[in-house]
This record gives sequence, C-alpha cells and structure tokens, in this order.
Amino acid sequence: MGVRRSSGWLLLIWAFSQVSAFGQQSQFQHDPVEENSAKFLTAVLILGIVLLLFNLIRYRGRMTGSVSVALLVSGVVALPSVSILLGTLLVFERAERVDFCLSCHLTMKPYVDDLKNPKSTSLAALHYQNRYIPANQCYECHTSYGLFGTVQAKEAGIVDVYKYFTMTFHLPIKMREPYPNTDCLKCHAESVKWLGFHQDFKDALFSGETTCMQCHRDTNPAHTIQR
Repeated sequence: MGVRRSSGWLLLIWAFSQVSAFGQQSQFQHDPVEENSAKFLTAVLILGIVLLLFNLIRYRGRMTGSVSVALLVSGVVALPSVSILLGTLLVFERAERVDFCLSCHLTMKPYVDDLKNPKSTSLAALHYQNRYIPANQCYECHTSYGLFGTVQAKEAGIVDVYKYFTMTFHLPIKMREPYPNTDCLKCHAESVKWLGFHQDFKDALFSGETTCMQCHRDTNPAHTIQR
C-alpha cells in the first residue's frame, strides 16, 4: 500500500509539472481571460487526477458506495468533459498565433524567420514588422472573411497538423489554391492609400480578373526564401 501511495503522489507531481509547463510555454501573449482560463483548466486537470488517485488508493477502484461512485464519475466523466471543452477553446485560440505556426519548425521556420528578419522586404515581413496586422499575422492573412472563412481555416489547419506529425508533407510546401484577392481586399479595399494607387483597376481586382499577386509577386514577393 505504501509503494502504491508513493507512486500515486509521484504521478500527481509529474502531471502537475507537465500541465503547468504547458500553460507557461503557451502564453505567447498575455490576455487576462485566457490566462485565467488556462489556470482554471490546470486546476480542473489536477483535481481530476487527485480524485482518480484517491479513488484508487481509498477504494481500490471499486464502486462500493455512493461516495466512491461520485468520485469515480467526477474524475472519469465530469472533469474530463470540462477539460476537453475548455482545452479545445484554448487550443483553437492559441493555434492562430505566429508562434504556433513556428512550432511546425520543419516546414514553417523559414517563413517565420522571414517575417522577423528586419532586412526582409517581403510583403509578409513588411506587414509583420510594421504591425499592419496587430496580432496573429499568419492566421489573419490566410483566413478568408466571415464565419465560413474561419471554419475553412480551422479545417485546413487540422489537415496541415496531421500531415506534419505523420511526415506526409512535401517540401517546398505550397498553397493548395492561389492566394485569393479577397484575403487582401478584406483589409485594403477601403484604405485611402490603397484607393490612391488602385482606383483605375479596382473593379478588375474585385471581380478577380486581375490578381494582387500579378503585380506584387514580381516587385515585392510574398516571401523571398530561396529553395
């Protein structure tokens, strides 16, 4: 019994350290709501582990009464359900950040390095370094407008993560489809600076007859990474 009890506490300490480390490493930006949610999620996970260990040590996993059943159900069903829901929300939120894109270092590191390179003149780097987009720069540029655009981005992200961890991606990575004008125009179409240079052919850009990249790929490419 003493060995089992000691092993249980060691497991609890290890789990706490892992969960705490996850929370600290994932805080790329400080948002009070998100930060408190991460702490709450950590507490819920720890509580679930404590309940399970207590049930195993005190009741040896047997459902011998209402207290044992309540502890087991809480540790196996209720608390994990809360953890999954809240954890999913936090993961989807944090998956929009540049640092998350960088975590796929085998494929995305050259692009993130380009973003942060002060000597780079790529469109992506200019947008990032001048904070034309305040946060989540990769996500904002690669997500179409509206709720459906968000859903499409999340679906594509899940596919990309799957390919990355199963090592089924191919280098150099390429966009599945040409970059759409609408993803540029959702920010630029109403700006005074953009209108000043694009009035004569803005209708062609809106209709897709002319693409943004026809001009900007040659004179100011989206990325200047040599392959």
